[in-house]
Amino acid sequence: MKNTFKIFLGCAVLVSALTAGTVRSQGTAGASQLLIPVGTETVALAGTNVGTVAGVDALFTNVAGLARQTGLQGTVSTTSYIADIDVMYAGMVVALGETGTFGMTIKSLDFGDIPKTTAFAPEGDGQTFSPSFFTATAGFARAFSDRVNVGVATKLVSETIEETSATGMALDVGVQYRFPNQPLTFGVAMKNVGSRMHYDGINLDQDMVPADSESGSSSETFRIVADNFALPTSLDLSATYSLLNNLDVSATFTNHSYQTNNLALGAKYMLGSSWFGAATTMTIGDDEKPTGLSDADWDEWSGTLWGLSMGAGVSIPVGDYMMHVSYAMRTANEYFDDQSTMQVTFDF
Repeated sequence: MKNTFKIFLGCAVLVSALTAGTVRSQGTAGASQLLIPVGTETVALAGTNVGTVAGVDALFTNVAGLARQTGLQGTVSTTSYIADIDVMYAGMVVALGETGTFGMTIKSLDFGDIPKTTAFAPEGDGQTFSPSFFTATAGFARAFSDRVNVGVATKLVSETIEETSATGMALDVGVQYRFPNQPLTFGVAMKNVGSRMHYDGINLDQDMVPADSESGSSSETFRIVADNFALPTSLDLSATYSLLNNLDVSATFTNHSYQTNNLALGAKYMLGSSWFGAATTMTIGDDEKPTGLSDADWDEWSGTLWGLSMGAGVSIPVGDYMMHVSYAMRTANEYFDDQSTMQVTFDF
């Protein structure tokens, strides 16, 4: 199993090198809802917990972490995201003994009521609409030894705007490896590998009078064919080192296929039944600044939207169960408000 992990890690590094993200690739993928982080620990640590994540949150961060869960776990969380968008997240995980661990989650976006505008009513006609975006995930993981966890997950991605929608499928694969004689854990997660998506629906129907037609000719109806778009595939390579029994320091390099690569550094401190975490993220790349572009504009293009993240949580016994309450926030460098997440998790 150790050799299997080494082979998987070597292939992951090779893929990362061959598909390095660039500034110029930003904005060329769709389904960006897949990139919105969920789980307070993942938000607080900026995703540096790829090698140590466990339970329901593993279905977003690294599906292999499902295998670290024992018993039954359920969670719900709400995130105040950008532009008054709220993200609702819920899931459950059940351990099936030596067979493995199975989990399911659903993440949905609440855009609120958006005023409808048209060419004839650019300020709005009094009507509203609300897009429906959600991702449903099902995953399975198994511990092949006391050091190696392997998992796989499938995702259904759905985006609907009035009567027009796009649907896609994605696959996640993850591995966690803990060194036997050192307090060191590696994690590798390849996420959002899947089919291209495209929008289709009656809202793309248009009426047009053919050019050079006789006066009074009937208009013809045609449907605009929307171009397809790729999913935001990414690859996480992560390491966590336990300095003390209650302090972990972590680093994660994320290779994005359709945007700049990131390096995140984080730390988590455990004190009794509580935990505290913080992290920061920076972009990594070797893009050259285009000729004629100012330094300020280039820094904006090549920088990250998000800055310092932090969070804390506490575990509280409730009868025969354990309740975990936690909060995390991610600061925005510019454009957006800070993101905040509240989460409640029960271990049964």
